[in-house]
Formats: sequence, structure tokens, C-alpha cells
Amino acid sequence: MSSFISHGLAAVTTYAATPPWKQPFTSRLGTLLWMGWLIVLAWMPDIDYAFPILRMSQHEGMRITHAVASSLLVPALTGIALYAAGLRSEKLRTCCWQSAIAGLSHILMDFCVGVIGLPLLWPFHKAVIAAPIGLLPSAGSPHWQNYYFYQNLLIELGIVVPIMIVFLCNLPWQTNKLKLWQSLVLIGTAAYFLRWSIGLSR
Repeated sequence: MSSFISHGLAAVTTYAATPPWKQPFTSRLGTLLWMGWLIVLAWMPDIDYAFPILRMSQHEGMRITHAVASSLLVPALTGIALYAAGLRSEKLRTCCWQSAIAGLSHILMDFCVGVIGLPLLWPFHKAVIAAPIGLLPSAGSPHWQNYYFYQNLLIELGIVVPIMIVFLCNLPWQTNKLKLWQSLVLIGTAAYFLRWSIGLSR
């Protein structure tokens, strides 16, 4: 599985990928609270670690929190809550798609790890689908003496961060886009760490 850091970065990227004039909240507090909630949504599928009833051993070896439907459950409830609170029109639509992408980003990143299969179609189908090749490293056990935790985190961020920077800095409305050589350096950096990741034993 991917690290909580990269899942959080995916949520921040989702927020930053929205044009400034379409952001649902304009106040500093509102922005921080909403971005924080998007990060929570991106972390949400790992809630099975905290609740035994959701763990694989209780569901035929499946991580049911890592299904598409499960990942969209809390984002859907978020949209309903915001509607009930009076949010409407473009702001509500923006919140809904940001919430959905934040939730889905988790299972997409975990799928790219390729360590275990995910029940993406649960509860409609029990098929467990695994990526044919691991593009991201598995998050090591977070212990200060665990070498593989630091190694895999470095590899993961070496892939994810350059791609996110290139994506965000070259969005259509950005006035100061990256120069071609800058984008190529970042893409080359991601490719280096990607090659390292693919070569890891899984």
C-alpha cells in the first residue's frame, strides 16, 4: 500500500488542480478546513486498520474499504451534507468532484503498488483485481529503525512529487509554466525512481 504522505499529496493536488475562480471556499479558514477534509477522504480507505470488523479476515480476504463504491461512500455523504448546509450550484459541484477524486485517488495509488489485489467492484462482484506490474513501492512499516520504510518512502515521493509538480505547473491557466527543460528534468527524475520501484521484490 502507498504511504499516508502520498495519499495526502494526492488530495492537495486535487484541490490545487481546480482553477482559483472555481474554488468553493474563499476564506483562508474555509480553504484550510476543506483541504484538510480532502486529505481525510484520501486517507479514509485505510480505516480498516482501525476497525476489526472491516479487516480482510472478516471479508474473505478482501479489503472492502478499497472498492470503488466504498471509496465514494464518504464523498457522497459529504456532498449531501454540504447540500443540506445550503451549498448550491458551481460550488457544490466542485466540492463533489474534488471529494470523489480524493477518495478514488487512494485506491488508484494502492492498485499501482501491485502487492495485493483489490476488490474494486465490491459489493457487486467479488473479483479481486491486481495490477500486472508494481509501479509504486509498498509502504514499509513506519518504524525509525526500518531501513525499507525510508527507502520505499524516498522512491514513492521520487515518483509522485515530480509528476504532481509537472501537472500543476502546466495547467492551462498557469501563467508561469515550467520551461521544457524543467519538465524534462522532473519527468526524468520520476522515471529514475519508477525504474527503481519496478525492480523491487514484491
